[in-house]
Amino acid sequence: MTTVPCRFYDGRTSAHREATLTITTERNIVVAIDGIESRRVHDLSEVRIPNRVADTPRHLLLPDGAVCEVRDNDALDALRARAECGPLPPGRRFERLLHRLDSTWRGAAAALAVSAAILYSFTQWGAPMVAGVVVAATPPQVEAVIGQNLLTLLEQLDFVEPSRLEGNRRNELLAAFTEITEDAGVAGTDLLFYSGRPLGANAFALPGGTVIITDELVELAEHDEEIIAVLAHEVGHVAGRHVMRRLAQTSSMLVVWTAFTGDVSVAALSILGPDQLLAMSYSRDFERDADRFAFDYLGRAGIPPTRLGAILERLKGGSSASGLPAWSSSHPGAEERARNAEEAAARDRDASEADR
Repeated sequence: MTTVPCRFYDGRTSAHREATLTITTERNIVVAIDGIESRRVHDLSEVRIPNRVADTPRHLLLPDGAVCEVRDNDALDALRARAECGPLPPGRRFERLLHRLDSTWRGAAAALAVSAAILYSFTQWGAPMVAGVVVAATPPQVEAVIGQNLLTLLEQLDFVEPSRLEGNRRNELLAAFTEITEDAGVAGTDLLFYSGRPLGANAFALPGGTVIITDELVELAEHDEEIIAVLAHEVGHVAGRHVMRRLAQTSSMLVVWTAFTGDVSVAALSILGPDQLLAMSYSRDFERDADRFAFDYLGRAGIPPTRLGAILERLKGGSSASGLPAWSSSHPGAEERARNAEEAAARDRDASEADR
């Protein structure tokens, strides 16, 4: 009877014993351990034999938790085939096909290409679709809790501190913000003022409809209409639920990478990987959507859309990331956004002249 050498682990300690195993025609796995007279006999159907991955050792899991490490995969497969004698079940045929593909560089290259195509397709089309479903199913109350938790985290990390803006000044901006939200039909949206500290001149939307604006951005603006333009842009993010959609997209991609790599710690590195260069296009698209939202509002309010372009150019001058190419940024370039603002202003002028 043909036997295959293996290492036997009892499942309780890390020590191992040399052993041999064979598979009988009665579909039993028999393990003979050096130094032990009695043999272990297990029904083949009760032993978990992992799929073969090239010529890496396989670890057979026995019913009682013991493990046999087999390095001679060809001999193990031959024993198994003789014991099963007859046509292979569908699962085994697929396993054998995978092994054949895995054993050649062409097969490995084809598997890599297929995996890359799946990841690319999901990143480009699957993740946005999944995010849309997830966001649509997320109750506003849950989104608000997520936003509040993010704000609490910013405060705990000292990224923001209480605003130093004079009360009347805050009231003026709150009144302008209320006009924007009422015009857009976005209910339950709040504007909060903070001193930016490391965030500097900034404004951003949180899940749940809260918009943050820093004292530094208010001071940077040369005209209140620039601040109104920025606030209209952030309300555009709220109306589109862009932050929640971005979170859902990132989470869904992490799940897919985990499925492919089998390790969530490795999959987490995908946040810095090639798929994120593709995923950043979602953020840029969200920014463009919010810009268009702002341009539409500014046109209705009689404010030149170039106000948004002007303050974005000024923000770019103070940004350490201003030299990054557009494909590596989650925002479109300031030049592109200023150009879009000019085009929106030109359309408003044309529409105004046509109405005369």
